Amino acid sequence: MTEHEEGAPLLFPEPPALEDSGGARRAFRHWRRTRPFWGGLLVTLGGGEMLLLYRASMKVSLHMGLYGIAGYAVPVMLVVLGLLLIFDPPHRLFYSVLSLLFAVASWMTSNLGGFLLGMLLAMTGASLAFGWAETQQAEAESEPVGRPEDAPQGRSVSVEGT
Repeated sequence: MTEHEEGAPLLFPEPPALEDSGGARRAFRHWRRTRPFWGGLLVTLGGGEMLLLYRASMKVSLHMGLYGIAGYAVPVMLVVLGLLLIFDPPHRLFYSVLSLLFAVASWMTSNLGGFLLGMLLAMTGASLAFGWAETQQAEAESEPVGRPEDAPQGRSVSVEGT
């Protein structure tokens, strides 16, 4: 991720031009690699799964804990936090910690975290987003490579007197 000073604008690398037939795919790949995309997607899917299962008409459905707004608020917040992880990468640490807390809170508010599946998706996504770091592109300049016969032969050990 690009480090910046207070008040300085973030500078992201320019996406590749859309010249050839696979240009759109390459541009999306570049955009995806400049943010914690997979972590945000998993958090969003986890929150969406909890929302779908909260009001499902199943006989097995468990409604533990708080009814009403908490059962909807936690999954909605997870969906919002997942989208924020994707579209606002400079604040990924804050959003990923909040996502993890809401995922754990879903255990009590949303059918045991969407029958564990939504909670595990959100926790995995929050962990991925927390650990994400933008990779630095290798410079086009290459260092000259020496020949094998130029390499030092054997191992030299120097021992200082005791």
